[in-house]
Amino acid sequence: SEVTFIEALPNIMPTFDREIAKQAERLLIRERPIDYRTGVFASEVTPGIPGKKPVTIKMIDAETKEHVETLEVDAAMVATGRVPNTANMGLEDTGIETSRGFVAVDGKMRVLTKHDDGEVVPGVYCIGDANGKMMLAHAASAQGISAIENICGRTHEVNHAAIPAACFTHPEIAMVGPTEEQAIELAAKEGWELGKSQGSFRANSKA
Repeated sequence: SEVTFIEALPNIMPTFDREIAKQAERLLIRERPIDYRTGVFASEVTPGIPGKKPVTIKMIDAETKEHVETLEVDAAMVATGRVPNTANMGLEDTGIETSRGFVAVDGKMRVLTKHDDGEVVPGVYCIGDANGKMMLAHAASAQGISAIENICGRTHEVNHAAIPAACFTHPEIAMVGPTEEQAIELAAKEGWELGKSQGSFRANSKA
């Protein structure tokens, strides 16, 4: 089968290191019947009828919002990420403002009244996808531990820069900490020298 995927941002795997993303493109996409479009939104998807009528996907430019192309395909899979399930919880009634459904928290996972200069809501904590800090299951677990530690009076904050992320491809991709691009910006901002070291899993018999 032929596959075409659509990405709204300018690059595929936008949250990963650019070198990793380029390797992924070379290994996972170029040698397969996969095509892709970047910098576009699927503005309209019209259902089809199997064997009779194709699914129609209208695409617009992510910046200009102008129509750029229309695809006709056998099937469409929508994978646009997750949203926090915080609606109808009465948060607004307690003075808690959300942003696109996300609840603002401080480093101790204490809920804030709003994202910008919000005040701590006493006795209320929020972990996991609902706070939007890092939408990963193991990040939620770490945040849960942190919240309990703080509830028990032991000051604790999660270092989100030390939480790994993975992409379950073949071969698999994993990363932890800032990307090289982010590290370069951070070094320039904070005035320290950045070093770079590369190795190959070919030298690791367990890899």
